[in-house]
Amino acid sequence: MKISKYTFIFQIDEKSYLYNTLSNALIEINDEVYKYLVAKSDTGSVVSASEIDDDLYAALVENNMITESDKDDFLKYKASILGMRNTRQFMHLTLAPTMDCCFNCYYCFEKYKTKSHMSDRIIDSIVKYVMQQEEVKNIKLTWFGGEPLMAQKEMKKFYDTFRENCDKEIVSDIITTGYHIDENAIRLFQNIGINAVQITLDGLKQTHNKIKNIKTEEDVFTKVWNNIILLNESAPNIYVTIRVNLTQENSNEYVPLFKLFCETFNGRHNIAIAPAFVLDRGTIDCKLCNKKNNLFNHKDRSLFILELAKAGIFTPFLKYPEPFFNECAIRNNVAISFDPDGYAYKCWEVIGNKEYAIGRLDNDGNIIEINEKVINRQLYGADPLDNPICSACKYLPICNGGCPIQRIENEFLDGKNNVCTYYKGYLKEFLKFNISIENGMR
Repeated sequence: MKISKYTFIFQIDEKSYLYNTLSNALIEINDEVYKYLVAKSDTGSVVSASEIDDDLYAALVENNMITESDKDDFLKYKASILGMRNTRQFMHLTLAPTMDCCFNCYYCFEKYKTKSHMSDRIIDSIVKYVMQQEEVKNIKLTWFGGEPLMAQKEMKKFYDTFRENCDKEIVSDIITTGYHIDENAIRLFQNIGINAVQITLDGLKQTHNKIKNIKTEEDVFTKVWNNIILLNESAPNIYVTIRVNLTQENSNEYVPLFKLFCETFNGRHNIAIAPAFVLDRGTIDCKLCNKKNNLFNHKDRSLFILELAKAGIFTPFLKYPEPFFNECAIRNNVAISFDPDGYAYKCWEVIGNKEYAIGRLDNDGNIIEINEKVINRQLYGADPLDNPICSACKYLPICNGGCPIQRIENEFLDGKNNVCTYYKGYLKEFLKFNISIENGMR
């Protein structure tokens, strides 16, 4: 047996640890074992059972800290990923009932924005399509846009039609600007089974209103903030995530926004706030942030998260690593998205851009005019399992190669996306916070 390529050996505060990305196990060891394993890792030589306590040796084997073959470990990971890609019992369904929106955010799909709404014919076709997926038992439905709450009638129509014709289990969430949330929208959420809402903010009032502005020059930030309060008060069973889009230009606003969140929602349940980073992407079409120093790179993002943690502000990024064996839905054969015109996509990031459509629905719920080039790229292109750098990387089980659509842009469209996990190069620092939390030190 030898040290697995997926094993990290490190020290924090004079204590020694092993962490393995494949098993996701973290083990504390004594200094003597630490020195022994470091030496074996440096030379790639055999770890002898006679040199280590029997129980510890068994734990190292069980948690993949030591292995007979890195190649077999990779195949174990690969088998798990391919199993998830080929599963047909679960469907992630994304619907954009309209691509219309009252805002023109620079980072959004504005050149694909249309006023069209999903017709009854398209709704019927989508329901027929889902019903034809006989192996699917459970569905996660995400309402997307555009601004989906500008098409509430269509959302209700789809849900009613689906329920009348289909007995598959379904859970729903929605991604929204929050501008259109009111008592009627909250009633809709409850009537169509939405149990999670993601609302986007772009910083404090002045910055948010600059990005999300309307002709009346309304104070959009205050309206959205009050709408969030209303939603949390009226439907505490619905989980709300406030997603704060950050560039280098507005990143200093996250801390005061976090403090405002704590003051407003202190003691309330089912609500959270988290940063979201506008990253430096070589293919991004962004008229207001084309200056590279406005965007986060890999290093800046990791350091920003860690600096927040040092200040006592914990974000979802700080969670204990977990193997991404569920992978992004784009690689799954069943996962699919539909725009208001019935065009089908594998990734919601490109929904509305007909160049990325894999086909469109006919009246019988069949996908026709299939674009083989697009669907093959999105299902199989730029696969980290086939990439020699990714397949050899010890971070792969907690990274999975990053966003598939960004990988595809890199390979086929001369993109320059850094798709690596934010843990890369900083895993020890992230684990340090998890260890301190576990020990009750923070």
